[in-house]
Amino acid sequence: ASGDYSTVGGGRHNTASRDATVGGGYQNTASRDYSTVSGGRNNTASGDWSTVSGGFNNTASGDYSTVGGGYINTASGHNSTVGG
Repeated sequence: ASGDYSTVGGGRHNTASRDATVGGGYQNTASRDYSTVSGGRNNTASGDWSTVSGGFNNTASGDYSTVGGGYINTASGHNSTVGG
């Protein structure tokens, strides 16, 4: 956890910066303001207020975007959602 108010709850090789949170898992990254990765493996939340709930190799790159889980999903548009 490298930014003010950023949190990494557990797991291995996780990164949180800029008020972001990673709950756990492996090699997850939350890199923008208030972004969240709950868990899973190799997931990225790189949009402001973006969320990846879990799964493998998912990306939420649009602001306010969400990926619920699954495998290799991307939510790249503003306010976009992928269920999983």
